[in-house]
Amino acid sequence: MGATLKASKKTGRKAAPRAWRMANDDLDRMFALVQEVGQVELKFAVAEESHAAVRTLLEVGAKRVRTVYYLDTGDLTLRRQGVLARVRGGQRPDSVVKLRPIDPDAVPAALRRRDDFTVEVDVTPDSFICSGSLKRRLRRHAVERAVHGRNPLRTLFSDQQLALIDSRLHGVLTVDDLQALGPVEVRRTRPGQDGPGRGLELQEWIYPDRSRLMEVSTRCGSADLLQTAAQAKAFLDRHAITQSGPCPTKADSTLDYFTRR
Repeated sequence: MGATLKASKKTGRKAAPRAWRMANDDLDRMFALVQEVGQVELKFAVAEESHAAVRTLLEVGAKRVRTVYYLDTGDLTLRRQGVLARVRGGQRPDSVVKLRPIDPDAVPAALRRRDDFTVEVDVTPDSFICSGSLKRRLRRHAVERAVHGRNPLRTLFSDQQLALIDSRLHGVLTVDDLQALGPVEVRRTRPGQDGPGRGLELQEWIYPDRSRLMEVSTRCGSADLLQTAAQAKAFLDRHAITQSGPCPTKADSTLDYFTRR
């Protein structure tokens, strides 16, 4: 292990009380994985009592509204096999097939070379996980037509995305056996470069019963992880934004919401 990584680990342990709530062994594994992958998304879940404050703080900026669906079975076969199939309607519709968790060393070289495939480590104050995502841009209204049964769901995915799904399902079922779980209205705001919170993104997920999930996130490279995490945490603390404790991801929260009802 190189000197740079060792130095990062040492500094990371010192920063842990400020940015992370992980044990030292978990921090070591996280830093090693981040060093290997290179790309990180830092995520901070916002406690309900701070929703109004963070919305006021970050709501001025470029906004995007999307309608999100996850595709799975009623007993979440895809999620159990480490697959997430997500489609987003509204502005700039797309589909994403995500393998999570993923071993970056096990990703075929041909897949890693694709411009539309990304490997990234999601890091929260309590946990981390590596995922690989293959994205496809869609035509306007393609999502709405498919989830309402006017087109087959498989038309939302490329051949490469379907192959990724099949690689985890081993022929147990196909995309045609899935159901669209949703919708969730997702509002994304990126503050301008001159305002507070530049570099951060606010996501607000609004469910049919009007319950909400709110998250502040930012992306960075492995070399900037410590500085970015410290700055984001300091910004939230400075504005008295309370973070919620360990909680499921947005995907898990959404899948659980629509399958337990």
